[in-house]
Amino acid sequence: MKIKKIISIATLALTLSVCSLQPAITTFASNQVNSVDRYGETFSPRSDVKRWIYKVENGKIYKRLYNASIDTWEGDWIYVGEYTG
Repeated sequence: MKIKKIISIATLALTLSVCSLQPAITTFASNQVNSVDRYGETFSPRSDVKRWIYKVENGKIYKRLYNASIDTWEGDWIYVGEYTG
């Protein structure tokens, strides 16, 4: 009985110490460049936030890379294929 109690207390102590060492997990919204961690500190990602923008024009699909960090286009429109939707 005493051994079970010691093991339970040791397991609980180990679990609590490991949980307190985990870093804050944050996610970036597609239009949000700066984020705030769980301590209220603002930080920026180390690399630019880029995403592909698609458009359909005259039955053809095009894509273009957009840099959301600095609000600029990265290159020209690229033809992807025919739109059959």
